[in-house]
Amino acid sequence: MKNQDIKTKISELATINCRIMGVDLWGVEFFPGPGGKKSIVRIFIDSDQGVSIDQCAELSKNLSVVLDVEDIVPGSYTLEVSSPGVNRIFFSPSQASDFINQKIKISLKHPKQGRRNFSGTLRSVAGEMIIVESDSHEEWKFDWEEIDKARLVG
Repeated sequence: MKNQDIKTKISELATINCRIMGVDLWGVEFFPGPGGKKSIVRIFIDSDQGVSIDQCAELSKNLSVVLDVEDIVPGSYTLEVSSPGVNRIFFSPSQASDFINQKIKISLKHPKQGRRNFSGTLRSVAGEMIIVESDSHEEWKFDWEEIDKARLVG
């Protein structure tokens, strides 16, 4: 199974378990273990009331059983469950739209204007387009597909 397929299947199972618990799946990261080492599966959950350590522990326990039974992650793995936190990563542009006028850092998949990293204030999100304003008032437009990672800067 390809890494993206593994991540998609983990997301599907995590979404079901999150719904049962009354929390939202914020996002999933999957880092395959190089050379037979442990893989890392990171699950981020959130809710309007925030999430507790107990909720993270409960989801971790429930999801690890499901992942083991379904045998989705090849070899051994470490499962980490947490809230997105103050410096949250965005997994979709719609998530970013709730954080207009806040500081954001963006890393691109490929250089644009000779650079990959941009930081500034998130000014708008329109569909798949994110607009960031630098401290010097320069405006950058990024299509979600060109973004490798976008996160709040606390």
